[in-house]
Amino acid sequence: MKRYKTYQKVLVILLPFVSIAALWLLAHFALKYVMLPECNFYKWTGLYCPGCGATRAAIELMNGDVLLSLRQNVLIVVLLLIAIALYIELLLKVVFEKRFKSPVLNLKFLWIFLILFAFYSVVRNFIPAIAPI
Repeated sequence: MKRYKTYQKVLVILLPFVSIAALWLLAHFALKYVMLPECNFYKWTGLYCPGCGATRAAIELMNGDVLLSLRQNVLIVVLLLIAIALYIELLLKVVFEKRFKSPVLNLKFLWIFLILFAFYSVVRNFIPAIAPI
């Protein structure tokens, strides 16, 4: 197994803290004054696309409102959980020098994720409780 240098280990440890700080600054200063664009797919068809509400969900997640983020678009929270799983794999590999294969990188998991997300994208157009607000 490859040996990593100390600065590489420090960078891996600092990665989530720097990312969270940058996203917090973005959410609290830059995004407060930005007008979100209209979804062209929704404007033309009246149906929600898979990405409808994703920007609002990301902003709400950065503001700490997980439930409203889930209400806007569940994909953001699921992608965050996938990113956390991949980060844990990286942390174990680089810092602790342990071999760990994340289940997220499994082809079966990716297919199931894509199928469930496609199903969610269609169903959210017919059930108002899971449509973005």
